Amino acid sequence: MSSTLFEEKVHLTKISLKAFKEGSLSDNELVLLSEHICNCEGCADMLANSFNDSELANAPLGFEQEIMCKIKNKKENNTQFMFYSLRVAMAASIALMFVFSNGLNFLANTKTKTLNVNPMSLSTINTVNQSLNNFSQKIINLEVFNNEKGKK
Repeated sequence: MSSTLFEEKVHLTKISLKAFKEGSLSDNELVLLSEHICNCEGCADMLANSFNDSELANAPLGFEQEIMCKIKNKKENNTQFMFYSLRVAMAASIALMFVFSNGLNFLANTKTKTLNVNPMSLSTINTVNQSLNNFSQKIINLEVFNNEKGKK
């Protein structure tokens, strides 16, 4: 049977397609035909067109509505994920601006001379700013370490 599987080693013969549909091929022949159908668009079309309407199974009732509902839910989930990602990116950007701009240190170290108002204690802000600076330095060091490790 393997000699009649292909027409001049290019496409499947009608006999091999019929045997494929009937399930009368050996395991090796079945693997060969399946691989060829996966890679050859012409043979895949020929196999798809070889089925009569009576050979095709009907979809169960409500199948189309179920699929459409799943597609709609998937789109909604993607939209929610996009907005969530946008919020996370904005929060990360703001945090990075504070960390790398030293704006909190500037605010903590400036005193207004014109109003004679004692500035409130900014020690907590300085502590947070220092912690963020230390954390960002650790991330930078870890990234450098991972890059050097990856190069080795």
